[in-house]
Formats: sequence, structure tokens, C-alpha cells
Amino acid sequence: MANTANLTGVGNLGVAIADPLIGSTTPNTAQILEVTGQGEVSVATTLTEVQLEVKVQGKTATEVQQATAQRSTAVVNVLRKLGAQELQTTSIQLNPVYSDENNTQTLTGFEGINTLEFELPTNRAGAAIDKAIQAGANVIDNISFTASDKALQQARLQVLSEAVKDAQAQAQAVFSTLQLTPGKIIKIDINSDDNPRPSPLVSNLTADRAFATATTPIIGGPQTIEASVSLDIGYSPNSVGTLGSATDNLIGVGNLGLAIADPLIGSTTPNTAQILEVTGQGEVNVTTTLTEVQLGIKVQGKTANEVQQTVAHRSTAVVNVLRKLGAQELQTTSIQLNPVYSYENNTQTLTGFEGINTLEFELPTNQAGAAIDKAIQAGANVIDNISFTASDKALQQARLQVLREAVKDAQAQAQSVFSTLKLTPGEIIKIDINSDDNPRPSPLVSNLTADRAFAIGTTTPIIGGPQTIKASVSLDISYSPNSGVILDLPLNRLQQYA
Repeated sequence: MANTANLTGVGNLGVAIADPLIGSTTPNTAQILEVTGQGEVSVATTLTEVQLEVKVQGKTATEVQQATAQRSTAVVNVLRKLGAQELQTTSIQLNPVYSDENNTQTLTGFEGINTLEFELPTNRAGAAIDKAIQAGANVIDNISFTASDKALQQARLQVLSEAVKDAQAQAQAVFSTLQLTPGKIIKIDINSDDNPRPSPLVSNLTADRAFATATTPIIGGPQTIEASVSLDIGYSPNSVGTLGSATDNLIGVGNLGLAIADPLIGSTTPNTAQILEVTGQGEVNVTTTLTEVQLGIKVQGKTANEVQQTVAHRSTAVVNVLRKLGAQELQTTSIQLNPVYSYENNTQTLTGFEGINTLEFELPTNQAGAAIDKAIQAGANVIDNISFTASDKALQQARLQVLREAVKDAQAQAQSVFSTLKLTPGEIIKIDINSDDNPRPSPLVSNLTADRAFAIGTTTPIIGGPQTIKASVSLDISYSPNSGVILDLPLNRLQQYA
């Protein structure tokens, strides 16, 4: 069975061995290793889905409806000329607007909303949004990214292959550590999760014709496809020498569990097996080498056009800088344009607008500080968070290593108990593996709200912390009881107090 390497984002691993009934009359009943492998593949998105609105307020329903219809027609014509796909109306609303004063409700006018949805290649979506808003749209409900159907299907097949390879790698790690001989694959179960779209990029553009001449940069994030595959693999038990070697260099072992399950004393079945249940723990710290950064461009101004143009220009400058620096996984995670109000004497007054464009990227940790500095020099002025992770290859190697460490720890504990009790170990009857989720370290949080907070020539020092991988392995090991030695003394003492 071949080992695997370079699996992407494997987590939530599980392995178990199903045992035949103890005392079965079938002499050659196979023992089974149940192993679950996980696969994860990130697919580059190429399409952007946009949901935008035409929102109009006025004194009469007829006035509002006519204005909504005219502007909606203009927006539809623009989008059709741009080749928008899947163009459809998703909602039409016309509602009265009331004011409440002195517990009296008064009709002040009407509000009409026409919602449209369309799809375009991501590299054309920003310009399409700008032109749609110039034509009359004034609210963006959400933006989401997806890969093509062909790319998604290829990813679904690839992720199944990755999950199978991961199951093989785990089984190999357990079998080799326990010196067991693998047999046939008896059963295969495939569990392919639903493949949700990435969380939508949400915008609130409430100003009429908010975009003027600037082009909004939009960079789609990857879409993640996941699957798990469970294999039942027969094996030949090898009790001789299985527990002979204790473990060396265990890392961070704790919370160890050990129990002996004993048949009823005085049982008439002479060969009923007795079982040692032992749980070993493994923990490995992996050095992180990559830093993920989420930063933003925040601008305030008197008019929506002024704010949007400034955000668009500065966002474009930041994106260009990050691309030149080789930033990976660069994507837009949020676009917002919201009105800013002041409140005085129970009166709400519009004072201006605030625009925020948020970007996310990844770089080697030793390059991240300089990249942040240059991005802020280019126009970014908010850092939302920073987190650290190891490479996929390092994480996969650590997951296999921690399984071996947990098995060795279980062996060491069993050896200690058996030698103290002068018992003879037999076959390994059951194995359970519990691999914890492997969360990223808690993000390093920053709040840099001052415009261009970093000065030219200053390099921000960033030091990544370790990422911890854990697993536990439980073994059920049969043994030959020696009641003459183990029980005589305790029973004699108990009889004295009877």
C-alpha cells in the first residue's frame, strides 16, 4: 500500500478496527481496520454572480412605479449589451412609507424596489457593476463567486482521489507502527459533502448612481470542494513483538487513558479472552511558514461619488502592489458603501458616505511585514486580522507523525501494565483513532485605522506561532490472564474484612 504526499487541507481523520466476536468458533475470522480519509481541493473561481437593486422613493405610487420601471429597463439594456448571463428578475416591491409622530402614523410616500440577478466572468464584473449603477441601479445586495461546471466536476473527482490516498496513508502509518500485515480492501464508503459557494461578498450601495468613472476591482476567492472516503481493510494480526518496544521521544503526551475489561470471575468458558483497553495520545507542533492577511481601504467623504472613486483608485493601487510582491490567494472579501448620519434632536441628518473595500492575501511569513507596509503606503489603512499556517505538505506529514506517536504511546502504556502484572499480551483486537480538528492558531488581531499608518522605510516585524496537531489512538489487546498471581492477595485481604 503506497503512502501519499502533498494532500490539500486534510482534516477530521478517523480510523477504527472492527473486531469479530470474542470466542467465535470461526478460527480465521478477519480483523478489520476502518480508516476514513479526507480530501479538500480549492478551485479557482472564474464567474461572479451579482444581485443588485433599483430603489426609488416618491410621493405617489404611480410616480415611484414609473421611475422604477424606466431605470430598471435602462439597467437591463446595459447588462444585456455587456453579455450578462442568467439575467433575471428576483423581486419586485412597491410599499407605502410612513412617518410616526405623537403615536400617529402618516403616509409620506412610496418606495419601489426592483431586484435583478446576473452572472459574468469575474474579470468583467467590476465594470458591469459600475455601468449598471450609472444606468440607474443604486443598491448591491450581494456578490458571490463560483467556478465553471467543468472545473467543479473535475475537482469532485480529484477530491475523491485525495481522500482515498489519505486513507491509504493513515492505514500505512498504523499498520507499519503495529507491525501488522494489510490484506484486502473489503468495503468502500464515499461521502461527498455538498459544495457550497464561498460566502458572498456583501455590499451596501445605497446612494443613487454611486459609481461614476472609477472601475471597481473585484477578485474572486477560491471555492472549496470536500469529500471523505472510508475503507475497511483486512489485516493479519501479529501479536509477537507487537508490544515489545516502548516509545521514544513522545511529544506533549497527556490525558492518557487505560482500562482492563475482565470477564465475570468464575465463568464456565475456559478460553474467553480478556482485554486491555489503552489510549495513547500524540501531539506535534508544526512550524508555520505562511501568513494570511486581511486588510482594508476605508474612506469617508461628502458624496458617494467622491468616496467610491477614491476607494476604487486606492484599491487598484493596493492590488497592483500585492500582485507585484507575489501575493497568493489574493481575493476581495467585502465591498461596502454606506451613508453616514448624525443624530440631533431626534433628527437623522445625512452627513456623508463611508466606503470600505477589504482584501485578503497570503505570503511567506518572512515577506508579510514588508508587504503590509507597502500595501498601506499604496492606500490601505485598516488591518482586520493576521493568522499563521504551515504548508499543506508539512501539515500532512505532521498528521501521519502524530498517529505514529499516539500508537507508540499506547504500546508503551500497555507494555508497562502487562510487565507489571506479569501478563502475556495477545492479538490487537480493535483500534480506534480520533484525530482532532487542526485549527489555525488564533489570529493576530490589529486595528490600524489611521490613514497610511506605516511610514516609508519602516518594516513591520511579524513572527508566526506554531500550529498544533493532535490525535489519540485506542487499542484493545487480548491477554492471557494469570489469576493465581493477580487476585490471590487482594481477595485474601478482602476476606479478612468480610
